[in-house]
Amino acid sequence: MIAAHPPARTRAHGMAEDDIAQYVASTEPIDNLVASGYLAGHDGRLIAQQLRAPQLHQAVTHSVCHAVKPDVDNFYQEDGEPDSDWHRRRTRTVRDHCTVCPVRAACAELALRDDDTVGIRGGLAPEKLHRRLLTEATRLDRARSEDQRAAQEQQARIAAAAEVQRLAGQYIGTSVPTRRREQNHQQISEAVQRRDELFAARRRAASWAEAA
Repeated sequence: MIAAHPPARTRAHGMAEDDIAQYVASTEPIDNLVASGYLAGHDGRLIAQQLRAPQLHQAVTHSVCHAVKPDVDNFYQEDGEPDSDWHRRRTRTVRDHCTVCPVRAACAELALRDDDTVGIRGGLAPEKLHRRLLTEATRLDRARSEDQRAAQEQQARIAAAAEVQRLAGQYIGTSVPTRRREQNHQQISEAVQRRDELFAARRRAASWAEAA
């Protein structure tokens, strides 16, 4: 269940829109954000900006496009198609698909992160997407850097967990000298500590309210 309001402790100090967006995005699973309508409309735009790329990709699996598989040509201007015809056609596409999509803000944000402004994304025409790329260039650069950092940290957590498993299974079923066994136990202890530190850091980073 999504909390109706941020904790009283943070409300008492006042929260800007982007603070609220960060709180919601960092404390709720993607499925909850979608079901509660948090990834559509103006609020959706603010919240989508707080999500990392894997979360955005997960969100768009709930899109209208994913559910009904519309003709992708509806989202692109055809070669030689008059602008007036394209404008009418894309208006229908936005009305029939994007306006009712529960994750249109996530779709648009993902297109901006990917520098994809060729077709309609999240209900936005190419020229609007391009304009946002220009006006939000600094924010988007920062978001892409955060996506890269998050991916690197995820790889580090995976590697740390794999190292624990590797060390734990290193001497199973074999006769191991006492000294070698003690060394292995020490290595396992250090690997477990490293793994737990990485996962604890991830939990702290994901809990905005705790870190605030």
